[in-house]
This record gives sequence, structure tokens and C-alpha cells, in this order.
Amino acid sequence: MPTRNLLLLFILFFSFVACDNQLAFSDYRSFTKGWENTDTLEYSFEAPDTVNPYHLFFNTRVNQDYEFNNLFLIAHIQFPNGMQIGDTLEYEMAYPDGELMGEGFGSVKESKLWYKSGVTFSEEGTYTVKINQVMRKFGKVEALDTLKGIMDFGIHIETIPKQEN
Repeated sequence: MPTRNLLLLFILFFSFVACDNQLAFSDYRSFTKGWENTDTLEYSFEAPDTVNPYHLFFNTRVNQDYEFNNLFLIAHIQFPNGMQIGDTLEYEMAYPDGELMGEGFGSVKESKLWYKSGVTFSEEGTYTVKINQVMRKFGKVEALDTLKGIMDFGIHIETIPKQEN
């Protein structure tokens, strides 16, 4: 019976994604025990086109085991020609009182985190986005071995809607 429920959930998820006409690419990674600091998430995709601009987002699903107010990431985009652009990013994940930000009911919250705006994939070919979490406890220099509470982490690439005149 659990397999049937999982299949129904899978079908509902893809039905929802298929209805989103702005979505050009989406991919997720799931974690069972948290995001280890040695885990580099890698998402590869073909350039949707070389003319239109796109927005890039990171999506997270976290639960109450996430004990921080923010999330620090290092992200790199590798272009088909081998050039790379790197960013150090910080996102707010909880309110000052500790309540997690995001959408959802109960203890699991989903957040859509802005990564890049108006990106034009000017070269044909495969682009790769690599992401590492670089979280540390307050006052500590060494990175956390495992960032607990992160259930899923993904990337969405969306077309920019044409403005109505």
C-alpha cells in the first residue's frame, strides 16, 4: 500500500510541474540524514535557448530539525565553454523567534530562494550548477559535518513572463 501512495504523490507532483508553463528546468536532491559538507550538489541542463532571459531559483524543503536562521551556500555556474562564475550566498530561513519561513503546513516548510535574475544562456550546450552548503555554528571556524533538517534541495529555471502592454 505505501508504494501506491508514493506513486500517487509522484504523479501529483509531476502533474503540478507540467502545468507550470514558466518552468524550463527543475531537479531536486533529497537527504535522509541531512546535507553533508562534502556533498556537492550538481545540476546539469541544456540551454533552453540562447535568446530569452530566465530566472534561476533554489528550492528547499526543511523540517524542524533545521536549527539556523539562515543558510550559507557557495554556488558555481559552469558554461559550455568551461568558464565559471561563483557566488557566496546567504538566505534567511527563519524568523527571529525561530519559526521557519516558507510555505507549507506543519513542521515542513518549502522556500523558493532567488538565485539569479534575467540570465540569458548565450551559448548552446550543457550548463552545470554546483552548490555546497558552508554552514558553521556561531563562533566556530570549522564547517558543520552535516546540516540537519534539509530534506530536499533543488533548482528551478523559469522563463520570464512577457509583460502585457
